[in-house]
Amino acid sequence: MSFSRVLRLVVASACATAVVLSSVFVGNNAIADPISDAQKKLTQLEAQRSALEDDYNDSRTRLAAAKEQQTQLEADIIQQQATLDALMPTIVWMVTLERQTAGVNMTANFLLDNTEEGFLTQMSTVAAVSGIIDEQVARFISEQQRLDELKASLDSTIAAIAAEVKTGEKLLTEARLKEAAQQGLINRLTEAQRAALAARNNDDGGGGGGGGGGGKKPKPPPSPPQGSASDRAMKVVNYALKQNGKRYVYGASGPNAFDCSGLAMASYSKVGIRLPHSARQQSKYGRSVSRSNLLPGDLVFFYSPISHVGIYIGGGKYIHASTPSTGVKISTLNASFNTARRLV
Repeated sequence: MSFSRVLRLVVASACATAVVLSSVFVGNNAIADPISDAQKKLTQLEAQRSALEDDYNDSRTRLAAAKEQQTQLEADIIQQQATLDALMPTIVWMVTLERQTAGVNMTANFLLDNTEEGFLTQMSTVAAVSGIIDEQVARFISEQQRLDELKASLDSTIAAIAAEVKTGEKLLTEARLKEAAQQGLINRLTEAQRAALAARNNDDGGGGGGGGGGGKKPKPPPSPPQGSASDRAMKVVNYALKQNGKRYVYGASGPNAFDCSGLAMASYSKVGIRLPHSARQQSKYGRSVSRSNLLPGDLVFFYSPISHVGIYIGGGKYIHASTPSTGVKISTLNASFNTARRLV
């Protein structure tokens, strides 16, 4: 056999081996770990649902504020109209007076009064009162027009926000259905696979907009590390830890269920701080804190844009209303961490 033929056989054999190895490698990659795939997909859906929940919360908050402004504006319009109505008798009197004196010339007016001084006083008084009334009426009418324009603009804004809320509700419903379907897929994993997934979840740092506890009885809350956190901060932490294991209900802020921003709201209300029901809005309160300088009680925020919030308890861990499948739980900070704020 010639050298060139041997060389060709060696090359062909090497290529065949490479193809087989490549096939096995690709095949192994193609058959992905069902636990990793299921968890990754669920985490993505949780993040999407969490973002939509926060958008929906923002829209509802803005709609409520706009409606409150609308109510106040309508009250202002009613008050302005009442003020204008109160001037009507005086306006009618002035119009009547002008009509009655319209056919009487200056000489007649002079003759009707005994003195020149009296005549001048009468005419100047009528002119002065008329000018004042005209000025007031003009001012009130102008204000009425301004209020009407504001109301029209506000009505338009409310309609736009209401449409935004309706769209957000639809998107949120769809996201929840997808998340529930994925959770159902995980529930169909084998017992061993679910046990392995639960072990992984014990240390996860992710979380959606809330949680809904499972059937297991939660462990007693750990004693939070004191560090140098203030007494008020520790009061926030202690309250939050007592909620560990409770269910997630979207829009809830206790006492039996929470979503992520609802847990932060309820916890901080114990120290007299009123927070909005939105993780994104809560991230604007207090002052910024770096991850390396976190103290118990700090609010920690996740994802970009921000759509999830928890309360730092120390040791790299935080408590949060995580997802509909896990409820209020303690997790470890991970790569989805975005920023933190200190309020007390």
